[in-house]
Amino acid sequence: MGSKSFLKLLVIVLVTGCLAVLLLNQTRQAAQAGNIPAQTAQAAGSGSKPDAASRKVVAYYFHTTARCATCMRIEAYSQEAILTGFAQDIKKGRLDWQIINVEELQNRHFIKDYQLITKSVVLVALENGKQTGWTNLSRVWELAGNKDVFVKYVQDEIRTFLNKQ
Repeated sequence: MGSKSFLKLLVIVLVTGCLAVLLLNQTRQAAQAGNIPAQTAQAAGSGSKPDAASRKVVAYYFHTTARCATCMRIEAYSQEAILTGFAQDIKKGRLDWQIINVEELQNRHFIKDYQLITKSVVLVALENGKQTGWTNLSRVWELAGNKDVFVKYVQDEIRTFLNKQ
């Protein structure tokens, strides 16, 4: 087998594998019938669910399936900032933390909803279960190389956003 034939076969195998994974993910999503698969602070043991009539903020980390080291760092630093800085707000139901893959079929609407162009941390205000405002923490990429500054930035932005609500 020549090198060109081998490369063609390799590409076919890789594409077939990717399609199989995509099909498996879509099948799993269809079986979940609309549930948004998101890691929440509650899933990490944060406490009770707030009632629908309360005010709250949801902090989202939106990502795609392909993720670089900086993307993973942004997620980790954001999670640390939220879980260490707002444990009581999470416990009281004033703040939720969710990590969402926008490439999953049921999550694609977030791209348009929050005008996403890359992996992002977005804060969303909810009152009585309805969205009343949102903001994209646009400096996360700029600050990803300095953990302390990054964590302070995210905590300050969340604190400001919570106090507006």
